Amino acid sequence: MRSVVKDKWTRTIGLVSLVSIALGGFNDTMEALEKIYNISLSQLTDIPSRNKLSKIYIRASESVLDENFGAPVYIKRSSSDEIIKYYLDDNYLLSSITKDDAIVAYLVFPSQGYEPDTVEHAGQENLFGQPFSKIESINEVRASFARTGNYYIEENNGGQFGFLYSSVSGYSEFLNPMTAQEQKLLSDVVDAQMFEDKLVESVESFRKNMSPNFFGYTTLGLASLEEAILSISEYKLIHKI
Repeated sequence: MRSVVKDKWTRTIGLVSLVSIALGGFNDTMEALEKIYNISLSQLTDIPSRNKLSKIYIRASESVLDENFGAPVYIKRSSSDEIIKYYLDDNYLLSSITKDDAIVAYLVFPSQGYEPDTVEHAGQENLFGQPFSKIESINEVRASFARTGNYYIEENNGGQFGFLYSSVSGYSEFLNPMTAQEQKLLSDVVDAQMFEDKLVESVESFRKNMSPNFFGYTTLGLASLEEAILSISEYKLIHKI
């Protein structure tokens, strides 16, 4: 398959080069080749998506968001008066919280089939291929079981830059529908939080049987990050489903 794509790519470059040179202008030729290369790269690989995400990190200037992703597709203000901006890539949705012109927290919601680089996370490179329980340290847990959307989110110690900020792991139903059994695991966590009964047991059961489907990093508590998780309606609005 790769040889076929390579052959087509080679023929395309050759054709464009001949046409451009015939029309005149070496600079025009190079610009045309660069445009075709970038388009082909984005369609055949996830390299552009990874490159953009690699430039986003905690305490980076908030300007890098617009520089790499363009204008946000959705903006809202949290109950604690923080600005949450959402950026859409072909392979993921990025939500960010900024303060004093710097990124203080962000979450990455990958599209189905896409696995972003999580080597810096407390869950390491196999974050999405293992249950939550493989991440040993938990600072805080939040969960919701409601018509607006079901989710679970936890703050983890560790990771490559754990001394600077915390890792975040979570599961959101707008990314993957939940089975009846999975919904029961989540509702048990929510009930335990509400009634302050058997919370440790319910969280352990959830973490043992569920794997993360989104991640992020933060200098804030989970209360702020909960509001950065889109509701099902907001997710559909952004994606025009």
